Amino acid sequence: MVKREFKTDDEFLGILEKAKETNVLVVVDFYRTSCGSCRYIEQGFVKLCKGAGDQKAPVIFLKHNVLDEYDEQSEVAERLRIRTVPLFHFYKNGFLLEAFPTRDKERILEAIIKYTAPASQEVDSVL
Repeated sequence: MVKREFKTDDEFLGILEKAKETNVLVVVDFYRTSCGSCRYIEQGFVKLCKGAGDQKAPVIFLKHNVLDEYDEQSEVAERLRIRTVPLFHFYKNGFLLEAFPTRDKERILEAIIKYTAPASQEVDSVL
């Protein structure tokens, strides 16, 4: 389990590229420091990050402030057209699997479990 904040698009794309090599799930928390809902979910997100070390499948947790140091939209937020925060993205093998705005820690956990479950469990859940 890794948790870190990134600032640039190049840094983000580099992390996604490295994660592809190991088939790791990447969870990104897009936030604004002035956002009350973002501060609300922060504690739940931190707990998920700490608890993820217990899972068999590794997860990389990232955070990104959608506003840069000049209070303008960051290059990442602009490229991804992020308009709502808190917003969570789930990436695997370089592809965006799911994205949703939420303050609900359980919803984030369900998505993590869904995308880190072994293939046999995924098949069983479909049947």
